[in-house]
Formats: sequence, C-alpha cells, structure tokens
Amino acid sequence: MPGLGKKPGDAKEPQEEYAKQRWTALRSGRGGSIPWHSAHPDVYGVVMDQSRPGGWVTFAVLGDNTTDMYTSTGGAALGTGRLADVAAANQWLLTTAQAHLAAFATADDGGFPPYRIVRFHLLTGAAGRFADVPEAAFAGNMTHPLMPVILSMQGVINSMRLAAPPKRN
Repeated sequence: MPGLGKKPGDAKEPQEEYAKQRWTALRSGRGGSIPWHSAHPDVYGVVMDQSRPGGWVTFAVLGDNTTDMYTSTGGAALGTGRLADVAAANQWLLTTAQAHLAAFATADDGGFPPYRIVRFHLLTGAAGRFADVPEAAFAGNMTHPLMPVILSMQGVINSMRLAAPPKRN
C-alpha cells in the first residue's frame, strides 16, 4: 500500500536525495541569501565531504546557522543549527575558515575528494574554493596546516552529536 499522497515509484532513492541536498548546500548563499558577518566577511559556508563505507557523509555549515549532515545511504541530521551550542560551533568554524582563507586556493567544481581524503569546500562570493586534508589529519593522527579548521569542524560534529536526542531501545 503506497504512503499517503504518494504514488508507487514517487519515493526518491537515498542517493538521489543526498545528491540534491549536497548540491543545494554547495550552491547556497549565491545571490546574497546568507547574511553577512563581520567575523567571516568572505566566508558564508563550509561543506565537508568524507568517504564512509558504502558511500559519503556531507556536513553543511552555513552563515545563517544552517548546520546539517546527510549521507548517501539515506541518513540525515537536519536543523540542528537552531540549537545555541551548534550555532556557536557553526560560527566558530566559519570564523576559523576566514582566518585560513589563503589555504583554500583551488577553485571548486563541487567534486568529491579521492579516497581517504576529506574535502573542505569553502563557500565564498562568486566562486568557491576547496582544500583536501588526509583522513589521518582529520582523525587527529597527524598534523596539518589546516588543523584549526579541522578542529573547528570536529567541534561542529561533536555539538551536533551532543544535541541529538538519545536513542531508545
């Protein structure tokens, strides 16, 4: 029996919905829809991609406090940026990315990183930029020049994790 208001075959595949959400995040803020902040005037968002077993996980952290996570296998955590701790971590990441703007020198085409690489897409003005970081650096197993950005993103992820309602058995 189809769901309410849906015809058989209307449901989107997880990969299709993931691709739509990811692309929307990468294109967000174009045309001035994200508010300007003096702490990060050139940076209105960071989108991070990381490969996971069987797919991808993407975090979208935007200057309007949008803070979302979605996976290519269908999982998502949306709307956590409304919570004060997550919003504070969000703004700290964007401010940290602003301080490391020069490290994001490569023009961004929205592509995925190679295996075992974490890609930080920096959303700026008319054209985005990106920087790749080895997974080992992201996991804290080696140093990297973007360690402040890595640690700030880890802070966002941790604040999202702490904000999640407890799982019930």
